[in-house]
Amino acid sequence: MYKISFSLFLTVLLISGMASGQERSRNSLEFTPQVSLGVFTANHKLTGTSFGGELIYHINVSDEPRQWVRAMHLKSIDVMLDYKNMGNIKLAGDPEEGLFGDTYAALAGLNIALLKISRAELLFTPAFGIGYAQKTYFTNKNPLIGSHINFTSKAGIKLSVPVSASTGIAAGLDVLHYSNAAFRVPNNGMNLLNVSMGIVHAIGDRTVPDSGTVRNFQQGRHSIDIAANIGRRGVYQSKDGYFRTGLYTGYNYRISSILAASAGIDAVYYHSVFDPANFNHTYQSFATSYDHWRVGAALGPDIWMGRLALMIKYGYYLHYNSYRNNHTYWTAGLKYNLTEWAAVQAKIYVHKTEADYAGFGLILTPTEFFR
Repeated sequence: MYKISFSLFLTVLLISGMASGQERSRNSLEFTPQVSLGVFTANHKLTGTSFGGELIYHINVSDEPRQWVRAMHLKSIDVMLDYKNMGNIKLAGDPEEGLFGDTYAALAGLNIALLKISRAELLFTPAFGIGYAQKTYFTNKNPLIGSHINFTSKAGIKLSVPVSASTGIAAGLDVLHYSNAAFRVPNNGMNLLNVSMGIVHAIGDRTVPDSGTVRNFQQGRHSIDIAANIGRRGVYQSKDGYFRTGLYTGYNYRISSILAASAGIDAVYYHSVFDPANFNHTYQSFATSYDHWRVGAALGPDIWMGRLALMIKYGYYLHYNSYRNNHTYWTAGLKYNLTEWAAVQAKIYVHKTEADYAGFGLILTPTEFFR
């Protein structure tokens, strides 16, 4: 399988040297069949191969005048539908088939230009969305997936080559992940390493925005965030769950139109805590706490795309009465600014590679309100 993927890569490079036709600036539609090189997850070994594909609509932004688009070398904003058949995926050593059914997902993504080789272009292709898993723990004791609805994310690289004025081919390699952020447990989730070869066809007309009418959104160089969210973590092998409330206060230093450095304090309130007398129902792995509060300090980058930002931070606990003697955590999330001083957010808290919970809430930036 690895020899096949390498051969596809060489084929695309050869075609790139022979391709003719003008550069496309229109929107395009891509159909990409895929096959997995590997399927893996935490705490379990899997065997078998997944088959599927993606249908992607590329919204061309290569002529977009906004600062963040140009700074990121963004080629397109993508809307995609993903399908995977995992009927022959099995747990290693387990003869039973059919634990993992079909999955479907709708994602939004980006095509970011990394490198141009002759007429071929190497792209970075991150995406995030919502997926549906056909089989779960509660339908047939699937030990990895606790709910039908899951967060779905992917990251990959793709080599795109035009073969005519309106058609091209694209060969890619990506990792697809889906899990439910511990809303319902078990929640090991699944990861698929996929190789693909697809066809891209330009459609419609492209209207280039008038740069004189574009307003570039950007907060000040220095700002303070005050945030709150609420979320739920599931009880193991149960449809019950416990609520958490997350609070955050931090400082942001804007480095450029797309990058900021942030540092702050996270506080999480447990509405229900660990009870050794009710171990099975209150134990929550690395998130198990004897106290109602845990507090940590974290830092990391914010990656800005206009009003939307990706938040990533790594933290150390200042106070956490943890059953598992855990001292570190990390968070990731998205925020979208409705105004310069108010944003909605989705934020996940993670211990090692294990999700604690996903919180949804608001972020206020009072420094922008008084600016």
